[in-house]
Amino acid sequence: MALGANLGSLILVSSLVTGCALQGWEPALQDAPVAACPVSAASGVFAASSASSVIAECLAASRASQVAVASEVKDYQFSQKDIDALILNAFNEARGESPAGIRAVLGVTMARVESACYPDSVHEVVYQRKQFSWTSQRGTARTLSAAKAREPESYRKVKLVVTEYIADGAKPSQAVLYHTRDVNPGWAKAASVERVKTMGSHIFYLNNRC
Repeated sequence: MALGANLGSLILVSSLVTGCALQGWEPALQDAPVAACPVSAASGVFAASSASSVIAECLAASRASQVAVASEVKDYQFSQKDIDALILNAFNEARGESPAGIRAVLGVTMARVESACYPDSVHEVVYQRKQFSWTSQRGTARTLSAAKAREPESYRKVKLVVTEYIADGAKPSQAVLYHTRDVNPGWAKAASVERVKTMGSHIFYLNNRC
């Protein structure tokens, strides 16, 4: 009986992966957003068979597509440029962090989109002059293909976290500023800046003027 159940689960998992592939999805092989998988079948398979991270990536992609990449930032719709910018920013700023740490950095990006002190789009926030240093430094991953070639596993992890974050509504954080623990920037001492939390290697702040 156990063998039959396991075989059935394997068949379902195989069908799920095949379904994803037929819709153009390949694990860690595409730079575009992954396509949706058949979530009605997937939900049972994922719970019953402890499906691999490959299946998890497919499920996250399905959830992202079903919410039409809408955000908790009012009326915000993600363009492909926005999604690519989120992935690259998270990769360069937080690829060594836990998923929660990566989400914290993503939350800052969306908080800036919502704030009157910053540009109105994700892409513009990420590439705003003198904000995220990787955008102007040599040796950083400036494209998705460069990030993927440099650290494939980190790229895959970050891409999955970003996909899930968008699927969950892309909730902005309270903080609009952060820095790593190994630096002590002057702006962090400003009267309007208030420390709110530390997560992983980053310290996060809100700006009471924004």
